[in-house]
Amino acid sequence: MAGVSLNGVYNHFIQDYVSKDVTQADAHRKDELRDVYKSIAKINKQSPLYLLTDDDLTRNDAIEIKEKARLLQGNIFSLSNQEDKSSLNHTSAFTSDDEKVDASYIGKTPDDDVGSAGFDIEVSQLATGQTNTGKFIVKDSSSVLLPDNYAFDVRIDKQEYEFQFSVYQSDKNIDVLQKLEKLINRAGIGLEAEVVEGSDNRAALQIGGTHTGIRTGEISQFEVYESSGELATGSVAALGLDQISSPAANAHFTLNGEDRMAISNHFTVGGKFDIQIKDVTTSPVSVGVKRDNEALVKHISSLVDNYNKFVLEASGKQDAKFKSDKLKSEAVSIARQYMSGIEDMGIKLEGEGTISIDDEMLHQAVAGLQNDEMLKPIRNFTDALINKAKDIAVDPMKYVDRPVVNYKNPDSRDNTASPYITSEYSGMMFNNYC
Repeated sequence: MAGVSLNGVYNHFIQDYVSKDVTQADAHRKDELRDVYKSIAKINKQSPLYLLTDDDLTRNDAIEIKEKARLLQGNIFSLSNQEDKSSLNHTSAFTSDDEKVDASYIGKTPDDDVGSAGFDIEVSQLATGQTNTGKFIVKDSSSVLLPDNYAFDVRIDKQEYEFQFSVYQSDKNIDVLQKLEKLINRAGIGLEAEVVEGSDNRAALQIGGTHTGIRTGEISQFEVYESSGELATGSVAALGLDQISSPAANAHFTLNGEDRMAISNHFTVGGKFDIQIKDVTTSPVSVGVKRDNEALVKHISSLVDNYNKFVLEASGKQDAKFKSDKLKSEAVSIARQYMSGIEDMGIKLEGEGTISIDDEMLHQAVAGLQNDEMLKPIRNFTDALINKAKDIAVDPMKYVDRPVVNYKNPDSRDNTASPYITSEYSGMMFNNYC
């Protein structure tokens, strides 16, 4: 019975309180874990002795508060792809002809790159892959290959592969071509085969490389040939598998007038731009960086939504042990400190502590941004929310009922942090069962 009871308790906590996802807010690196420990140790060093009630409700509340704070922090972190998670820098690359050249911004310094980073690109040739087109033979005629077991070789990326197949008395030409088509495609070596139709009921096997371009020192992307062995030869010549109809070619283009070459039509420039060239250009295409106003508006709206959800959930939970008013008032005080007075951006702090947004005014304000100073209250609000979420995660027990038993002597030199009591709620999931 004891085992059944323990399993039931474990499953209860796993289903309801163990976090389902790992987010960017979770500590993983040594320095992050060290900062968490230092925060806990600092709290415990001066913390009074509390009387913690030994009941499920208190433990459940503490874990729930901690998870909500962790979720809030993770949601805020997910809004920014910058190292500074409170950053409101949202940028995107643009081109003057996105039908010819597509670009995305992958840089790490958007403030410096907006309006300054960029270049002109002119494409004279796209990168292509090699294509071999075999001989067109009558589909319904008896096979041009006599019944036997055949083999041929393919050399690609300095690797050699042998293909073996059989031709039977009843096989037509189309049967042999389709057999080779499946054989090559299933091999997965970077080649694609296809039976192509011709005139007069004729067909041929077409083999193409899945990659573009050709590296320095190579004369072809792949080679089809035959070598002596136990199996029959002659299939390459009879079917024309070694006939190159379109050789591989590299992309040729200029960047600000300087000649460049790439084996692919997809490449990066200067560690700031991810470029996809789609067609030859007749004139230079300009590539640059601009602010992404839509992404910024979405960022601000999502930030406010996450704050509102946290406040409303804190307000909605009512029980004798949970200090919901304390949790809500701390969150609202952050909003009142940083988000008041920016109604001209369409952001307003309501009476119940939530924040409302006038979408039209926010779009107008973002479109008219002259500098980042107008965004300072929102950035400070983000930093404060992240710090509050960390603080709650470290010590969620301050939001549940815990009478003080004894205060520590503020003048005592014995108030050292104990590494064995990292927090008041450590181990509380199992302290009744061990």
